[in-house]
Amino acid sequence: MENNNQTANYDTTTSDESRFIDKHRSNVKSDLIEITEDKLENILLKHIRKIGTRKAWLAPLGLFISIILANISATFTEKFGIPSSIWEAIFFIGAIASGIWLIASFVLMIVNWKESSIDYLISRIKNSEN
Repeated sequence: MENNNQTANYDTTTSDESRFIDKHRSNVKSDLIEITEDKLENILLKHIRKIGTRKAWLAPLGLFISIILANISATFTEKFGIPSSIWEAIFFIGAIASGIWLIASFVLMIVNWKESSIDYLISRIKNSEN
């Protein structure tokens, strides 16, 4: 099947419109994509997970910033029978863990950047490798 992308010229203007419109061009040719429902659902479900990787870094960044700010500005005291040094260590370990989570989210986002685009989704639906 040959893809013919020619622009057709149609004069569909009325006499009132012709005062303002010099030419009217119509380009409505498009590709027809046929796909089964289950295959489309499978492609979309996989793509939704990939799209999530583009914004997955927001949660660990917010947690990392808030733990760092709390660690910098807080004066730890003994609470619930736990000494202040333990509370400080808990916040320090939390900052390290959220920092690792943030770095992992950035790496995952970079790795999946191309596959999380709309162009990639359309190429998967078309079953093309471009």
